[in-house]
Amino acid sequence: MIKIFGLSLSNKSSSVRTNKTNLNKTVPNFFVNGANLKPLAFDTVSFTSRRKQKDKPNNNLSIPPVKSSVRDADDKVMHEKERTITNVLAHRISREASYDTKQLEITLKQSLDSLIPENNNSCDREHPIYNLEFRTKGANSIREKATQKYLFSKEAVINRLGDIIGARIILGDNSKNSADLVIDKLIETVKEGRLKIIEVENHTPYDKKFQYVGQTKLHKLAQASSDRFGIFVNVKSVRNETGYTAVHLSLLFPDGYRGEIQILGRDVAELKELEDIPYKILQGKSVNPEYHKIVSILEPLCPVSDDPDDPENIRRARLKKEFIAYTSAAYKYERNKVNLNKRRDMIPYFLTLGEFAQSQRRKIHLPLDMDFNNLYRLKTSADYKIKHSKEQ
Repeated sequence: MIKIFGLSLSNKSSSVRTNKTNLNKTVPNFFVNGANLKPLAFDTVSFTSRRKQKDKPNNNLSIPPVKSSVRDADDKVMHEKERTITNVLAHRISREASYDTKQLEITLKQSLDSLIPENNNSCDREHPIYNLEFRTKGANSIREKATQKYLFSKEAVINRLGDIIGARIILGDNSKNSADLVIDKLIETVKEGRLKIIEVENHTPYDKKFQYVGQTKLHKLAQASSDRFGIFVNVKSVRNETGYTAVHLSLLFPDGYRGEIQILGRDVAELKELEDIPYKILQGKSVNPEYHKIVSILEPLCPVSDDPDDPENIRRARLKKEFIAYTSAAYKYERNKVNLNKRRDMIPYFLTLGEFAQSQRRKIHLPLDMDFNNLYRLKTSADYKIKHSKEQ
């Protein structure tokens, strides 16, 4: 086994194994007086472009002042658009949102303290949390998303972008018991007025046995926020053809900014970190130029024109459908892993194309370089270059 380089993280991100020594501070109920806005359709938080600070404790939990300048927190390249918000405004939004990200970090570290192993020890049934990650969307990403959604003012961006602030609660395993313990703690936090949840999404594959939490438990969480803040909190069950499984909680902060907490197992998080790149490529979204090798490999999955009857488009659509089926099988493969004590320096192993083909009992047409293990190697190499280019 070898220790791999950490994945690329933005400057506004943090990925921490919490040291408990400084978690006894009192956090004010800063969510109590938040605006009671109705929930909207939110985007999903992506952690793909962040710079990981692996295993680095963060003991300084005091709330920092909002700084007057900020570096981009993402690795995207913003192309010129006919109309979008200014770069100055995008930086201001990212800077202001970073304050709420810090507040969320403090709140979650305190509320989940008893579920985090002491001194970076291995997870167990009583301490199922492997990691907590936080990030604020960078200026380039905010501008790109604002352009896609035709948002041209600060108010519109704040009200319509639900993923400016993001957090992940990563579990050491994929068991229902681990997720239930986390949800119970979050219910207590909501009842105390320290966390305002405005929508709950249960992302499940078509096979419901792979979901982390049952709808009954999530309805209890939604009801706690409804009772505490006098709002209606919707609980949605989202069936994903890709097989992605997680719980997403949409948040509203007192200043109107919105965010999202994702709850998922470590193995699923590792695949999601990688699969975010193919997802964006297939959706026509921008990715870091350093991922050009991955873009080239996945290009045969993208249409060549707008004509659905084009024979080449039909061939590519079939190939894309096969890749989605492979992705779904890969997520199920990750969900079936149960080891809580997996070493932190182990290189992830994903379902291979050969194993997928064997499970299908038929010939598949995906090129071997689309194997997730190969894509992971390319991503790791690109992330290393991104990290060191920023440090220079």
